[in-house]
This record gives sequence, C-alpha cells and structure tokens, in this order.
Amino acid sequence: MRKYYTRPCNFYYGDQARDLIKSRKALSLAGRTDIAFDQIEILERQYKKKTKSKFCSIKEIEKLNKNLLSIVNRDLRNITSKREKIYKLDFNKPAIMGVLNVTPDSFSDGGFYYTKNKAIKHIKAMVSEGADIIDVGGESTRPGSKIIKPDVEWKRVKNIVINFKKKISKNNIIFGYKEILCNRKRN
Repeated sequence: MRKYYTRPCNFYYGDQARDLIKSRKALSLAGRTDIAFDQIEILERQYKKKTKSKFCSIKEIEKLNKNLLSIVNRDLRNITSKREKIYKLDFNKPAIMGVLNVTPDSFSDGGFYYTKNKAIKHIKAMVSEGADIIDVGGESTRPGSKIIKPDVEWKRVKNIVINFKKKISKNNIIFGYKEILCNRKRN
C-alpha cells in the first residue's frame, strides 16, 4: 500500500497562470496553460489510520529526501501531464453527466426509473438537455443497501445500455458502467 500522496495546491488561472508557468514559478495542471499551481501538499499515511501532511512550494521540492523526491516527481509527472481522451471525452472542456439509476431501491429517485420504458425516456430527456455522459447504475449505494452480485447488476443495465446506445443520435454520448469500463466480458 502506498504511503505518500502528492496533491497540487494554490491554483492560478488564465493569464496569471500562463505568466507563472512561463517564468517557472508554477506548474501546469494536466498540461493546460490556463491552470497552474505553485504549491503541493504531501500526505503521509501513518499507522492506525492517521495521516500527516506538509506543504511545500515547487521551489522547495528539490530539498526533499531522495526517496520522497522520487515519489513526488513521479506524481508530479502524472499531475502535470496532458490528459488523453478516454473514449470521446475531451478533458480540456467540461462535460455534463446524467445519472440513471435502474435499481428498485435507489435513494436518489426512489426506483422511479427501474422499468425499461421509464429509463429510456429519462435518458432521452438527459441527452436533449445536453448530457455528454450517461452513468447507468444498477446497484444502490444508499445507507443500509445490500451488495448485489455483478451478474444481477449487469442484468439490470444491459438492455438499457446496449439498446439505447444503438439508437442514440448524438455520437458523443458515453455510457458509463463499471463492469463495461473494466472490460469484463459478459454475454
């Protein structure tokens, strides 16, 4: 298990970010020139679920001990690297995500979209209102809910995801379902 984590802090935007990046007083976030940070927080996981943290400027990073410096530099490469597109999502602009719960006991909508017809109608409404992503959930996460088997969850979402994706007129709609995104093969 990992012991140290790096978190960017103290953000700047627009022209101010560009100027700070150019003068090497800040680092870019995700390869963008319009968002920068000049400080990091290093979180250290300790025993008994305790965490300790310390802040340092980007100029102070080189003063860290050799082992910690290696971890922080690796994290900073990930934090500052340009994001690749996943499916058709462009992380350089905001995307709107609609959530569809196809569970009989959803805490957010009371199981209202559990039937196929209601689910399809709700997806169409979200798409017409500008959704770029539709997150289809088949397991309730409400307090006290029971964990269900992946096959039961897949049964709840399978027809909705497959059938609606075929009919969708907007090409850039992405359906999110954890089993699909993990590339598990299902029948």
